[in-house]
Amino acid sequence: MSEQQTYPEFSCGNTQLQRFLLRIAAIIQFTALPGIILPRQATEKLCWLMGLGQPLMVPMLIYTAGGCAYVYLTAGILFWIASNDVIRYRPLIIACGWIYLVGCPAFLWIDSQAGLPAWWTAMDSLSCLVLGALLLWSCYTRRQKHTAISP
Repeated sequence: MSEQQTYPEFSCGNTQLQRFLLRIAAIIQFTALPGIILPRQATEKLCWLMGLGQPLMVPMLIYTAGGCAYVYLTAGILFWIASNDVIRYRPLIIACGWIYLVGCPAFLWIDSQAGLPAWWTAMDSLSCLVLGALLLWSCYTRRQKHTAISP
């Protein structure tokens, strides 16, 4: 029995695209693991990557970096779990889409206040915009069925 036949009272959207988006986002968020295991070194490498120089390694910075990495990793795990049953977790996936859309201006504001490089600010905010928009679009758009045209 197909997913659409199981829940005929509403459209579940493009479930294949939802699965794909959630799994790609989860894999990207799994890269936060080094920030949990080695928050000091991960912070130093990230500051080097952004061209910010040597960070002031105070306990609050290390705690915040490790805590943020933990939140990213757990979000990735939840995305992976939701990707296994996108129909069941549809309300959560829709909420995540809206959260990511709101994250676009939020990260734009946070990154600009922190004085991060423009390329990082763009990457941060635009990735939220794209993921949020695509998740919502995939939840409300049906997958087109390809039909053969007979001559």
